[in-house]
Amino acid sequence: MSRSVRSFRTGAAVPGIVIRLAMVAVAACGALLLIPFPLWQGIAVLAALVAVAIPRSLAAWVALACLPFGVILTEPDPGRTALALLCVHALHVCASLSLVVPPSSRVALPVLLPTAGRFLTVQLLAQPVAFGVWLLTERQITGTTALLAPVAAAMLLGGVLLAVRAARRADVAAAGTGAFGVLGADVRGPS
Repeated sequence: MSRSVRSFRTGAAVPGIVIRLAMVAVAACGALLLIPFPLWQGIAVLAALVAVAIPRSLAAWVALACLPFGVILTEPDPGRTALALLCVHALHVCASLSLVVPPSSRVALPVLLPTAGRFLTVQLLAQPVAFGVWLLTERQITGTTALLAPVAAAMLLGGVLLAVRAARRADVAAAGTGAFGVLGADVRGPS
């Protein structure tokens, strides 16, 4: 009696190491374009390389933290701000994926579509907001502009309250099913 080899087709796929190499590429491009100091450029790239070898070291977030310093320490420019926002977010996404995708695995491209969709959604929301903030800071602060800070704080508080409310509803809905009798996300099986 012989065992048959089991396999399945995934279609278009990339090696898992590509995600880690993309993280290094984003960190290197962001460092070279945003950070004016060679020492910090080297630290960002070195941290990204360490994160490729040891993702659990969280060194990718060290590289990520280096990028905004280039924007903070130079003259305000909306192009550099937009590039920093793009690079920091892309680096965060790649670093998060590298924590769960082994380098020797293959990742089907359709699996990455929801992540790409979330990335684009956040960019479509954050880039105009960053540009709007830059426009507001270039003007002199007037009475109308000064009112924007409490309005923004109220909107932030409202967003946090809505998120907490949604999390509580999800917990109640998960507990109501009675599948496993535990609170939290129900994955319908061992996790």
